[in-house]
Amino acid sequence: MMPRTYEITPRDPALGGGWNLTLFEDEQPAGGGVFPLAEEESSIGMTWWNSITEDARTHWLMMAASAVPAGARHAFRLAQAYREAQAEGDNWMSGSR
Repeated sequence: MMPRTYEITPRDPALGGGWNLTLFEDEQPAGGGVFPLAEEESSIGMTWWNSITEDARTHWLMMAASAVPAGARHAFRLAQAYREAQAEGDNWMSGSR
């Protein structure tokens, strides 16, 4: 079996941001995926903000390097999209895909 790897790179913000996943088999591109940040209503972000703990708020504000809840929500969503891309890449490496 040829070695499988993957790479996650930032997606162009003009296209909505998020991440691109490239799958490699024997060092050759073998597919991939896009993990964008879809538009969402601001009320969803505020509901999220009001539902998380103070520690979580502090963490996501720090990750966003921002003092604004919308920045924290963006950082959270970006991390969530990255985890989804990583899970897909890990499945690829384990032969589950």
